[in-house]
Amino acid sequence: MKKLIPLLFMALPSLASAHAVILQTDAESGSYYKGVIGISHGCEGSATTKVTISIPYGVRGAKPMPKPGWKLDVVKSELEKPYQSHGKTVTEDVTQITWYGGVLEDAHYDEFAFRGQIGVGTTTRLYFPVRQECVVGELNWDQKPGDKPTGHEHHGNHGNQAGEDNHAAHGAAKLKYPAPVVRVVDGTGTHHH
Repeated sequence: MKKLIPLLFMALPSLASAHAVILQTDAESGSYYKGVIGISHGCEGSATTKVTISIPYGVRGAKPMPKPGWKLDVVKSELEKPYQSHGKTVTEDVTQITWYGGVLEDAHYDEFAFRGQIGVGTTTRLYFPVRQECVVGELNWDQKPGDKPTGHEHHGNHGNQAGEDNHAAHGAAKLKYPAPVVRVVDGTGTHHH
């Protein structure tokens, strides 16, 4: 048993990256932000073929980074609260970015990036739900603190023979499918792009 415990701790870093994560977890309001979502596995061994990131209100003018071998789809929606940008009133903005048509094998890792401005006065946390579609199955990384459990696709047990939720090992004790989150700190809003 004493030998097993160190082995479990050595496995924790690999478990920590076993879902959709955002690499830069802090942003300053008013500044430009490069969001990078890392995908570290497929769906129960099935390759990933489509990744959709929902862009929350508070991120302005999001633009995706193209990926060789993947196509892009960008959805804009009407804003409840328009904002000013470069002397113009913006009434619709990007709310969803999808990369599709490529293949990310289950055994491989890749990143999906976008850039946008964090609005001045934005809330303290921004959640970026991710939908990961695979050849067989899908995963919805969309849970936020306080959410009630939902009927998500089966996710697997990351090698846990007892079938227990191993997400508790990396800080998501109550969320099986946590949405990537960015902490927003107050800024001056004077950063240029």
